[in-house]
Amino acid sequence: MELAKFAKLKDEISSAKNIMQLRGLRDQFQQSTGHIEQLHGAYDIEQWNFHINDVHDTLIRKTVALAELRMVGEGFGPPPTSYSYLLLGSGGRSEQTLASDQDSALIYEDVLDNEEVKQYFIVFSGRVVEMLKQLGYPPCDGKVQSNELMWCQSETEWKDKLENWFTDASWESIRYLLICADARCISGNTQLFDSIRDYYKLGLFRHVTIMERMIDNTVQYKMLVGVFGQFITDRYGDHVGSIDVKYGAYIPIVNSIRWLALNNHVTSTSTLSRIDSLFDKEVISVSEYRQYREAFLQMLSLRLRAGHRMEAGYYEGYSKLNPKKLDSDEIRDLKKNLKIGKEIQRHVLREFGRLK
Repeated sequence: MELAKFAKLKDEISSAKNIMQLRGLRDQFQQSTGHIEQLHGAYDIEQWNFHINDVHDTLIRKTVALAELRMVGEGFGPPPTSYSYLLLGSGGRSEQTLASDQDSALIYEDVLDNEEVKQYFIVFSGRVVEMLKQLGYPPCDGKVQSNELMWCQSETEWKDKLENWFTDASWESIRYLLICADARCISGNTQLFDSIRDYYKLGLFRHVTIMERMIDNTVQYKMLVGVFGQFITDRYGDHVGSIDVKYGAYIPIVNSIRWLALNNHVTSTSTLSRIDSLFDKEVISVSEYRQYREAFLQMLSLRLRAGHRMEAGYYEGYSKLNPKKLDSDEIRDLKKNLKIGKEIQRHVLREFGRLK
């Protein structure tokens, strides 16, 4: 899709009057940007990723606005107080593919009649989630969504919850803290989100052991390359001979870069911007900077190459890719970049003496 067409599509999305128009524009977008094989080099992948996430942001932001109108039309009225609608996961990192699911949260301003306001925003978030499902965004399997009570709370409740997670520091609490590290405000009052993000940063300072506690969660997924440089592929099932490019290539790098960013007080959420900041802070060298970017961009491109399908009206992504679909240069680069991914994980482990 040409840049002018991206701009035109965004204008049409912003002008849409209802969810059916938005669905038509989403389908149009999917059909016109499904040729990842035509992209060449890191620049193309980086630019493609930027523009597709710009369109996703526009679709989601418009959906939130339509949900507000629907609440008024259904007799609930406008929002009783200000709120911040957040994207988490790949959406928070601005790394959605053509088929990413929903990961979201909501913060609303503290008020005296908190219970009534809470009920409003639970209903409102439910409208947003359902409307996004109508656009083809699958619900989150782990229920990390704004219509879940756990992820839809007031500013004070969010701060109390973060403090509990920092204090508890169990595997599950650490998982939630890492999810929140990727949060990004997509609509509403950015100051509410800034307040929670600042409190999160304060928690990292106040709980001095938390970064080490985060390591095990961070390195739980291994790069799918053996000691002799061979791919570790599926041995059974429908994807024999394939590699899991999401959990065996992309996620391990994302997790490790996120940990390095948190450990060095980097607040940006996208993996590429985190790598840039780590270089600016001299945490990584020039050669590491280039290697980390190259490795991540290839894993991002392979996620796109893995493709997607339509399932019950949702755009569902595949995570498995057979290396036979890659040419010899791509295979060579993949083996090299999988090894770089393992080195990024070792970088994390060395920070606390887990690895000599």
